[in-house]
Amino acid sequence: MWFTLLTAVALLEAAQAMPGEAPRPVTPRDMLSADLAQSLLRKLEAIERRQRSGRPGKAETVLVTEGELNSYLNLGLGEKTPQGVSDIEVRLERDRLAARAMVDLDQVKGKVRSSGPLNPFSLLSGSVPLEVRGRFTNEDGFGTIDVEEVRLGPVNLPLSVLEQMVASATRSAENPEGFDLRSPFRLPYAVKRIRLQPGRALLDL
Repeated sequence: MWFTLLTAVALLEAAQAMPGEAPRPVTPRDMLSADLAQSLLRKLEAIERRQRSGRPGKAETVLVTEGELNSYLNLGLGEKTPQGVSDIEVRLERDRLAARAMVDLDQVKGKVRSSGPLNPFSLLSGSVPLEVRGRFTNEDGFGTIDVEEVRLGPVNLPLSVLEQMVASATRSAENPEGFDLRSPFRLPYAVKRIRLQPGRALLDL
């Protein structure tokens, strides 16, 4: 779910920006670390324990930085990372997400139903950067993503193709159709609200 939200959806210096400041350019590989990945994992495990206890207690806000998020997406997911996807970079802005990842087109071509001479999958091959920008809104435990721009290498990609890629990457026994980008979704771990700010996300429990 986190991958979908923030790849669909994914850094440390930008996380230090105060609300209202513009996020600074980042080089994700310079700031990925196992310690940051473990930091986010511990936070998610604590939230999950809180949810399972059935005694949520008083309201609480958990801070997640871009450094933690990107380290977790690149170093902590392991086999859960969709096949053919690597080098994930997520930038958090006020109420918006910007995500970039390298996609091995040779592994995903067969999963996207698109044809014709102008099909970007027939024009490109190998590992190509996929870039997505969009607005994230949420309320009362449910969120929506309004995708504003999708680029595959130098090509503007139709939203329908991205929807197929995300659905294919997120299919499971519990959700055989995969994640529908157009539909509202329940926030993970019973989070009530996620507030996106430059370089960080605030999870209201």
